[in-house]
Amino acid sequence: MINSAETRPSQSPTLHLGAMLTASGAPDDERAWLDPTEPTNASVSPDWYREVARIAEAATFDFVFIADAVFADLDGPAHYLSRVEPLSALSFLAASTEHIGLVGTFSTSYQEPYNLARMLMSLDHLSRGRAGWNVVTSLGDRAAKNFGLDNQLDHDTRYARAAEAIEVIRGLWDTYEADAFPRDRETGRFLEQNRVNLLNHRGEFFSVAGPLNIERSVQGEPVIFQAGHSAPGRALAAATADCVFGMQTTVADALDYREGIRQAASDIANAGGHERPDPKLFIKVMIALADNPEEAASARRDYLLRHGALDELRGRVSRAIERAVEPGDASLITDHDLARGHVNEGTWLSEHLAADQDAGNTLGASVERLLGRDRLIFAGTAEMIADEMLAWQTAGAADGFIMQVSNRAEFRRIAAELVPELQRRGAMREQYPEHATLRELLGLTVK
Repeated sequence: MINSAETRPSQSPTLHLGAMLTASGAPDDERAWLDPTEPTNASVSPDWYREVARIAEAATFDFVFIADAVFADLDGPAHYLSRVEPLSALSFLAASTEHIGLVGTFSTSYQEPYNLARMLMSLDHLSRGRAGWNVVTSLGDRAAKNFGLDNQLDHDTRYARAAEAIEVIRGLWDTYEADAFPRDRETGRFLEQNRVNLLNHRGEFFSVAGPLNIERSVQGEPVIFQAGHSAPGRALAAATADCVFGMQTTVADALDYREGIRQAASDIANAGGHERPDPKLFIKVMIALADNPEEAASARRDYLLRHGALDELRGRVSRAIERAVEPGDASLITDHDLARGHVNEGTWLSEHLAADQDAGNTLGASVERLLGRDRLIFAGTAEMIADEMLAWQTAGAADGFIMQVSNRAEFRRIAAELVPELQRRGAMREQYPEHATLRELLGLTVK
């Protein structure tokens, strides 16, 4: 751990921060709606979203992020039962903010590329270049059944479809060259048709003629985020992502994840593909501020107890493997558990269960062991937490962090204590550049 600001270089790179707005509570803060200081309907409250986005903007965060899924889990956390659709929410926030990036989750499995291209580019124009797209392939059969399917597409097919969808969407975003619209009233020439790139795409999953009926934005195209951890997910991130979300809980695991993406990028380049810069790596973190160093451990423990972490984790794993996990469950992990866990939660759970199956661990012990691995919590004073963040950054394990936010008072404290400490060390900007796009805030190339 880094213990003081003096160990930081005088010209340190900017540490990037995002805020994931989980309102009434999602995994890791599932009982947020029980807090009497928060509205019980926060996940559909425009006032709640606007207030939290403005707190993040006042603290010069890079972006706010709204996750999504296209089904309701009736046994899941409150925020998953009733929540706003991201494009609508982000369009609302575009009018409520001026500088902060606006990132939302949209699925390639249940959206057509032309619609996605229009929607996201429209948000980018309406926000003056602040839009970002978190690409997902949508886990679970429950989502598939909302779109006329009995089961979800298999893992490799979902990622192949996603890769083609991104190719099509980027091709549509590239319909018009930057100077395609002279809008010359004297000559009556609105469009230069020789500055139009026709798509005429025919692939395995999509046939899209184009052109797109909206021009490129001030940042060229929205920033693409991804969060895949499987081999196809890492390959998709290497080929398409500007930024990736990681859920690793140790520096070593985050470095392994980053190296996996780099290796996938090398494989793509060796196969004749384009070389791309490494995507920025954002690690998901929960923040538990304490008044003094001696209270750090209790702050972390209080956070876990307040959100019933072990109980909620048992419930989440139970829903994933489709059988109940009881306290002290002595049953062994089955191949069916692995299969259903992979379908409903993905590789982060199925790989963990597989390792414990090989070791002969019980299901109950596996879930309890997972509690220490399924979330990253930085607890302590602002100085201690800044040390942790900068240690991860210095090690190359993170370019930034995305904080889960469901409590406004806790988030105001982060803005009032942690952000100034990071600014004091030169790790965060003190104000936004004028008219900056999300790409510019993140240090990415304008497309």
